[in-house]
Amino acid sequence: MVEPKISAQAQRKIEIMLTKWTGKLTWEALVTKVELELAIKTTRQTLCTYVGISTSYKNKKAQLRGVSPSLYTKITASDVKLNEQIGHLKAEVEVLKKNNAEQLRMIERMLLNANDIPNLDLYALVKRRSEEIQVSKKS
Repeated sequence: MVEPKISAQAQRKIEIMLTKWTGKLTWEALVTKVELELAIKTTRQTLCTYVGISTSYKNKKAQLRGVSPSLYTKITASDVKLNEQIGHLKAEVEVLKKNNAEQLRMIERMLLNANDIPNLDLYALVKRRSEEIQVSKKS
């Protein structure tokens, strides 16, 4: 079995090195620092093959440019579709809230107007109808 060119421990050290990095970050500078501090002679192409190192490099590079790692992630077509769906659902919720508020105002207005009618029993207005009672028994 072939041993990896860079051990897991060395990968962690390189990731830590990237996390603490200050100043301009380039693959060439990273390769030089790895060779000087860890005595590992490597290339940019080799470092890129390690997911942890590559991700740490991209995140640090983005951070140094002023972009947070969460904004650096790739946006896929499904993300765009989900975002459109969220926008649609938010608009639908707003319309439903508006309709609900209008209907509640109408019911209140009807009850207040009915209250002004003499000898009208408000409980008779809100009692359950025979159709509703039959439906609830079937359920």
